This record gives sequence, C-alpha cells and structure tokens, in this order.
Amino acid sequence: MKKLYTFSFAILLITFPTLIFSQAKAPLKLGLKIAPNIGWMSPGTKGYSSDGARFGATIGFVSDYYFTENYAISTGFNFQFLNGKLSYTDSLAINDNKKPVYGDVSRKYNFLYLEIPIMIKMQTNVFGKFSYYGQIGLGTGFRIKTTVKEHFVPATGNAVDQQYDFNGGTTLIRESILVGIGCNYHVDKSTQIFIGLSYSNSLNNVLTGANNKSGLNEKSMLNYAELNIGVLF
Repeated sequence: MKKLYTFSFAILLITFPTLIFSQAKAPLKLGLKIAPNIGWMSPGTKGYSSDGARFGATIGFVSDYYFTENYAISTGFNFQFLNGKLSYTDSLAINDNKKPVYGDVSRKYNFLYLEIPIMIKMQTNVFGKFSYYGQIGLGTGFRIKTTVKEHFVPATGNAVDQQYDFNGGTTLIRESILVGIGCNYHVDKSTQIFIGLSYSNSLNNVLTGANNKSGLNEKSMLNYAELNIGVLF
C-alpha cells in the first residue's frame, strides 16, 4: 500500500504541472535576439558635452509569458555592449609627472552590462502571417565591466592616448525605461520571427568620479536605441 501511495504521488507531481499548463490560456514563448544599437551619453556636469553617438550590440534571451491571448509579460536577460563619448577639460598627470597638466579630454566609454528587462507586451491579432506589438517597462542593468579610451590634449606638449579599466568610475546598476514597437512573422503555430525598434532612457547617473580641475562630480545618463531581430519558439 505504501508503494502504491508513493507511486500515485509521483504520478501526481508529474501530471499536475502538465494539467495546469494545458488549461492555461497563457503560453510561454522563449527565444533569442541580436540587436545592433546606437548609444550616447547625456552629461549633467557643467563643462561636459556629449561627443556623438557610438555603435554597440546586444545579445539576449527572450521570455514572453502570455497571461491573456494578446498581453504578455516580457522578460529574459541581455548582454549589452553599450558605448558613449564625452568631451571636457580636466587636469591629468601624464608621462609620470606628479604635477597635473590642464587640457582637453575626449573619452570613449565601453560598457558591458547584464540587463534584466521586465515589460508589458501588447500584441495584435494575426493578420495573414503578421502580428504587431508594442511594449513598455523597466530595465535593470548590472555592470560587468567598463573600459575607457582617452585622448588628452594638454595646454602645452603632445597629445596623450591611453586605455584602462574604469569600473571604479561607474555605477554598478543602470536603471532605465524601455519602450518598443515591432512585428512578428508567424512561420507556423509555434515559431515567430520578430523585428522591432526599442529605446532605453537611463533613469540614473552612470558615473561616480569627479573632475580634477573643477572638483565637480561627474554625472551622465547613458541612453541607446536598438534594432531587435530574433526568433520565438
């Protein structure tokens, strides 16, 4: 009898999740995406200016959980290579000189984040082979690594180029608002190819250092726009 109870309990454990998901109207769609992006920095420190946009890329895993037929919670994780550039004046010690030298700095930032997005996805019905979607939510990025390439032009003397790790000058977390639109091509009942545009607006400063010349704290948002291309199963 004990063996019968054990066997019955095992069968229940195996079949119960299947029964739940078979009755649910919310299928889970999993997939992968790749997304070339354009990133730029919006400084908030006096004397700092954005020095243009830079290209990057995102590679990610997508998970869409449909709680109704056309509405889903979209999440997953993304490895983001985001880049930006700032220009400003500063004083730096160069060529092993202990005395700082004043000059103009052009600094390229290379960020690597692990981002976890949580968004509400709203999708239309299927028209022929296509459906269309919009989504909005929040993204939390955890800094993995930051490096900078710095071009320093002193008031006197030759320009100096250097590259180094910059984790200590950036925040660990980047919070952002995410919005996006796109369309799905329904290959069959289970497979979809999607393409879309999304925009990420930073909610917090990503820099933690200070300017040696002015003494002001460095502040800048990091924003990007990307083209999403992927597949859902």
